[in-house]
Amino acid sequence: MTELQTKRLKEIFKTENRRLLGYIRTRIASLEESEDLLQEVYLQLLGNLNVLESIDNLTGWLYTVARNRIVDWYRRRRLDTVSLDRPLENGIRFEDVLAEELPDSMDDSTRDLVYRAIIGSIDRLPVKQKYVFIQQVIEGRTFRELSRETGEPLNTLIARKRYAILQLRNELKEIAGMLNEK
Repeated sequence: MTELQTKRLKEIFKTENRRLLGYIRTRIASLEESEDLLQEVYLQLLGNLNVLESIDNLTGWLYTVARNRIVDWYRRRRLDTVSLDRPLENGIRFEDVLAEELPDSMDDSTRDLVYRAIIGSIDRLPVKQKYVFIQQVIEGRTFRELSRETGEPLNTLIARKRYAILQLRNELKEIAGMLNEK
């Protein structure tokens, strides 16, 4: 590394380190994860020293690398979705839980219609809302557990569940009306 490169890197580090970390922190809640990603950005910079001189806007390049690292981080952490068809951790299937909540007077075809409508509505939820709804309502996990697991703020998870419930209520309004008529 030449003296000019060293000087340029030191200058960039001094001027951009805090702002770059702040940029990452606005997208990732965990300070430790953000610092790790920042280190990855600098490692990529050091790995590209041979092309450093051809980069006109080094600051812009750093932010682009940071954005790409954030996207990669989210892809690695993509939330595992839960299948509503497979048994839950306790061995009970969602269909069995739902069957207990439906009136005994309901015939099998109506039960099947209600079950398919509920499953279809849950499947149409946005991925993050679906994950929180299933984990919290069906699996019985707390928002605190989910917050620790995902790194998402507690209020964000609560809002996602609320939006999921509002969407489910809206979609299932017609079926609820049919059931109330019987």
